[in-house]
Amino acid sequence: MRVLMVSNLWPPEILGGAERMAGALADRLEAAGHEVGVVTLAPPAGTALDPRVVATVPAFPYPIRDAPTEPAPRRALFHAADLHRRATARALDYAFAELRPDVVHSHAVQGLSTVALTHPARRGYAHVHTIHDYWLLCQRNSLVRRDGTPCDALCTGCALVSGVRNASVRRAAPDVLLAVSKAVALAHERLPWARDRLRVLYNPVEVVAAARQRRAPGAPVTFGYLGRLAADKGVVTLLAAFARSFPAGDAGARLLVAGRGPLERDVRSTANAEYRGWVDGAEKEALLAEVDVVVVPSEWPDPAPLVVNEARARGIAVVGARSGGIPELVAPECEPLLFPAGDVPALSDRLVRAAAAPPVV
Repeated sequence: MRVLMVSNLWPPEILGGAERMAGALADRLEAAGHEVGVVTLAPPAGTALDPRVVATVPAFPYPIRDAPTEPAPRRALFHAADLHRRATARALDYAFAELRPDVVHSHAVQGLSTVALTHPARRGYAHVHTIHDYWLLCQRNSLVRRDGTPCDALCTGCALVSGVRNASVRRAAPDVLLAVSKAVALAHERLPWARDRLRVLYNPVEVVAAARQRRAPGAPVTFGYLGRLAADKGVVTLLAAFARSFPAGDAGARLLVAGRGPLERDVRSTANAEYRGWVDGAEKEALLAEVDVVVVPSEWPDPAPLVVNEARARGIAVVGARSGGIPELVAPECEPLLFPAGDVPALSDRLVRAAAAPPVV
């Protein structure tokens, strides 16, 4: 079988879990004897390009990772371009001619425009789209306001943008929509054209034979946060809750923080948090080997944070927020440690409980 993968980012250009999962799926498909090609946004100059990439689409007017720092006029231009990009159609047509795929599998498409979702059907190809985010509903992809607070309802701007996007997509929609959690599927049921196409397919939990460090009797419990350092990810709440549970100088627990984002300075200046920077590969495995409990405090409706699966795969307990798909993904043993998103006292309580008796997953 020949499979064309479509994703706005592609390893080694990684910002989140969607491109990680897409890359991992491509690896598994190839290992099973299938042929895989990729269409993605052109990575920054000097970035190594996966040999499976058949065609790239120039980032316009800026790379996705630059979005938080771009001025309003350029953001408006980005959203306008994201409604329909001819460059995406050209790249897909080239890939169709080169690969002759049996099926197209699209993932995160922000920056590639609605064309990434409609062009396969217009050219007669079977098409499966995995919904990793809220791009069909929200111009920022996340159901979060620019100040980092979650949206209670679609704002006027998002309603207009999503209305135009969906008017285009419903005319040549993917055959199947795979939501990565029930929460994501439920959010998209408001789209009439999507309802009959929606299926829930969780990202796999693949057990890893990782070398975990045994915690010595009396040693502090190690909590770990791995992810984007931003308010909507619950980082401020986590730092406040940890300080409340284990004030500076308390030897009962320690907090390791890994990631990048606008709150890096806040993390660095927190006395009882140890910042490890961006970790991946062997460095990530080494950090997870130290961790007794992973904390996932997201305050946005996090669709299916990959770190929950990574923890479960290694037998690590999770303290998670009742937000997005997190409650669906945690191991049953960790359900008592779920807490209301953004609730500092509640998270503080769960941290203390987890430190007293980390669940065995």
